[in-house]
Amino acid sequence: MGTLIEKIRSLIRWSRSSEGKKAIRYSLTSVISAVVSQIAFFLLYGVLSVSSKTSSITSTLLGAIPSYILNRYWAFGKKAKNSFWGEILPYFIMAVIGLVFSTWSSDFADSHKTIIGTSHLAQVLLVDGAYFGSFAILWVAKYIFMKKILFSVSDTPATVAGGENVN
Repeated sequence: MGTLIEKIRSLIRWSRSSEGKKAIRYSLTSVISAVVSQIAFFLLYGVLSVSSKTSSITSTLLGAIPSYILNRYWAFGKKAKNSFWGEILPYFIMAVIGLVFSTWSSDFADSHKTIIGTSHLAQVLLVDGAYFGSFAILWVAKYIFMKKILFSVSDTPATVAGGENVN
C-alpha cells in the first residue's frame, strides 16, 4: 500500500512540473481535436453517407486546426512569431501523414465492414473506430516530435547579467 501512495505522490509531483503540465495539456488538446474530428467523421460518414475517404480527409483537416493552435500556444507555450518553414510546413506534413494513415485505415475498414454483419450502426462504429485508432497509434510519436522539434522551447527561465530572472 505504501508503494501505491508513493507512486501517486510521485505522479502528482510530476503533473505539477513543467514536463507534466506539457504532457497533460498535449493530452487535453488531443482530446479536443479528437472530439472535433470524431463528430465531423460521424456526421459525414454515418449521417450524411459521405465516402469514408472524403469523411476522413475532411475530419482530419477540421481537427488539425484546433490541434495546431492549442498545441503551439497552450500545450507547448510557444510565444514567438509563427514560422512557415520551421513550424507550419512541418506540422502540415505531420498532419498529412496522419491524414494518409487515417484515410487508409477507415477505407480498409469500410471495405471490410460486412464481416460484422448488416447493422448500419455497427458498421459505422467499426469504420469510425478504425479512423480513431489510426490517430491513437500516432499519438506518442506526434508528442515527441512537437516537444523535441516543432515547438521546442527552453524550460529554464531567461536571465540577464547579474542572474536576475526576466520571466
